[in-house]
Amino acid sequence: MDYQALYRKYRPQRFSEIVGQDHIIETLEREIGEGRVAHAYLFAGPRGTGKTTTARVLAKSLNCPDRNSEGEPCGECLSCVAIAEGSSLDVIELDAASHNSVEDIREMRVSVSTVASVGGAKRVFILDEAHMLSKAAGNALLKTLEEPPEHVHFVLATTEPYKLLDTIRSRSQRFDFRQVPVDVLVAHLRRISASEGYDTADLALAAVARRARGSVRDALSLLEQVAALGEGRVQVQGVNRALGLADGEAFSRLSSAITSQDAKAALELVAELSSQGVDLRRFVSEALGYFRGVFLAHYAPNLAEVADEPETTLDEWRKVAHELPPQEVLRAVDHLSEALLRLREGREERLMVELALLKLTRPETSVDVASFAARMDRVEQQVRRIQQTAPRPSRSPAVPSSPAREADVSEATTEQTRKAESVPTVEPRDAETVPVESHEEQLDTPTMPLVEGLTIEQFETVWPALVGAVRDELGPRRLAMFREASPGHVEGSTVVLVLPEHLGFHLAQINSDPHIAGIVAARASELLGGSVQIVFRSSAVAPADASDQRVPDKDQLVEAPADADPGALVEGLLGGQVIEDIPRD
Repeated sequence: MDYQALYRKYRPQRFSEIVGQDHIIETLEREIGEGRVAHAYLFAGPRGTGKTTTARVLAKSLNCPDRNSEGEPCGECLSCVAIAEGSSLDVIELDAASHNSVEDIREMRVSVSTVASVGGAKRVFILDEAHMLSKAAGNALLKTLEEPPEHVHFVLATTEPYKLLDTIRSRSQRFDFRQVPVDVLVAHLRRISASEGYDTADLALAAVARRARGSVRDALSLLEQVAALGEGRVQVQGVNRALGLADGEAFSRLSSAITSQDAKAALELVAELSSQGVDLRRFVSEALGYFRGVFLAHYAPNLAEVADEPETTLDEWRKVAHELPPQEVLRAVDHLSEALLRLREGREERLMVELALLKLTRPETSVDVASFAARMDRVEQQVRRIQQTAPRPSRSPAVPSSPAREADVSEATTEQTRKAESVPTVEPRDAETVPVESHEEQLDTPTMPLVEGLTIEQFETVWPALVGAVRDELGPRRLAMFREASPGHVEGSTVVLVLPEHLGFHLAQINSDPHIAGIVAARASELLGGSVQIVFRSSAVAPADASDQRVPDKDQLVEAPADADPGALVEGLLGGQVIEDIPRD
């Protein structure tokens, strides 16, 4: 033949030439060397990883009279040459996709009983795509597979071993072929490129290896295609052009657009890729792999061990992970996965990709829970930035009480209450995001004069503003317990906040954390213009001054005489005076 494809030209002829399956090769060589070869093998694994090639080398080794002590065939004897050329009568290779009936298995059983062409030789039956056998054909094969003649060996190769009958799998010695790692595949491509005289770049070979997804055959086919397009030069631009791939910069631009919520940049990226002839479906698939790497960078400190990628790619993932929070990365994976499913359904490619990127850069356009959570996270971040940059309110000493002063305090309290109610009630989800400790350190404020003559009514006027003021300082956990409290009564300059009787656990938690009372007292002192203390008690505990009860107990009520004057009763109870008695018409 004048020309052979690279994957055929460089098909391994010895065990030492098989790439990336050392765990299988070592076992087979040891079995052959020790004369303990199984009568049936099951080679399972992804396409292009060397299943059929290994079966041929195994058959060559079993029939080679000059193999070495490690089971390596010589490759030069008549048997090795005949097997390599496909003309050996002792190696029968069948495609189960086209020989999957009972009649085909019967014909194979007749061949099994045939003596080998040379004395002492082994007959090897290689059944490719074995999972395509029908159930009846599989059952017909069972007896022969279990007890073949001593000179017969079976090798079943399949990409879907779970489709085989359990009885077939149990009668075979199974070997699982793995996807070839990227670095091993790149080294193999480099050796072949040197033999072919290609001008290659390592980044281009790495791109070809990643696209092959662990398949040696696919990698050689892609290498051949790129080299033909580039007239013997294998460069990154040629790989992207030949395979319709987007370059690495496109994914960096996409992550930047998502981080900055720049929908214009994302749509411009799609337009640019489309004009360059990039396969948008493949771009979405590659973007999924990119964000998967970013997600791994968030949660896998040993990123190099869990991701088979070059160090430059790992550094890129780590960089993006610092910019995009995990929830944004997961949202990107969800939307891109949904877009890929729609593209596989035959939807309009560019429109589906643009809609997916628009949802990523404009969360308000999507109504799913993840997008709503992303919007809330951004609002929380904005509120925190505003609070960190806003100046702290000045603490001025209290001035003597006067009617004008009380009016000013009431007016200021109303204004602060209005501001507190206008602040979005966004509570952080994670207590660790609120720097509570920094607020606790700020509680050591200059001593302020005690508030004199404070009443519970005056404290209730500043209560809404107080709740808004301590919201972020307390944090979600403390705030949840504090919100169960309500103003009870005043004991001098101490305000008693009460919790319902059934919330004894909350009360115990609040009293065990002195920072809660400290934060509330500090903010209350600012609002009242004087120092106050805060204590928390159960509503079951009666106030110290029982005379402050405004509503009498029902047991204290007495029944009035039937002939009593209602007006006189009201006048006596309320201490009032009748000014004018208006007669009824």
